[in-house]
Amino acid sequence: ENDVRVVNVSLVGPRNAVVEAAVRRAGARGLLFVAAVGNDGPAAPPRYPAAYDGVVGVTAVDAQDGVYRRAGRGLHVDLAARGVDVAVAAPGSGYAQKSGTSFATPQVAAALAKSLKTPDPKNARAAFDAVAASVDDRGDQGKDPVYGHGVYRSGGKP
Repeated sequence: ENDVRVVNVSLVGPRNAVVEAAVRRAGARGLLFVAAVGNDGPAAPPRYPAAYDGVVGVTAVDAQDGVYRRAGRGLHVDLAARGVDVAVAAPGSGYAQKSGTSFATPQVAAALAKSLKTPDPKNARAAFDAVAASVDDRGDQGKDPVYGHGVYRSGGKP
């Protein structure tokens, strides 16, 4: 009804059957879910919803592409974006520096929303592929459990 194409989720937790079913139904309609992989550390088990099939799991990196020390790792990491020492609105007025995978997800969600003009499973896959093709591969060549496909930059590759 509102032409939603991409959903940004900045929460993590254990597997939940209700959330998983909702993600699956929305994905079947062609919506893309983008979720933070979590800040429980590299040894933590995969967190959800980022670890559900069809969800784009995002991790955080710093200005030099170093992965956030508290970011989750694993096969559910699809992309990385700047999420360390990000300027965010502070309560009252002004800005504060914050870090976490939740601060990286909006950049990826915005890129996917720009690429996905209409919700459709085929278009959603094409939008993800286009964004994944634009990243800087870091870590092991190809998709890896630290950076996923690589680091997304809103301005493109350097």
